[in-house]
Amino acid sequence: MKKGLILVLSEEELLELYRIILDRDAEAALEFLTKYLKKPAQQALEGG
Repeated sequence: MKKGLILVLSEEELLELYRIILDRDAEAALEFLTKYLKKPAQQALEGG
């Protein structure tokens, strides 16, 4: 079963994400995913 996540970011958060992508910063990418996607992903898996 497919589940979707919608990530709403402020302008500052979007700039942070873009910087991570441009720099190919793996450590910062993991921190970003943990900070912004861990809880929504967990909720989606639990059926919320």
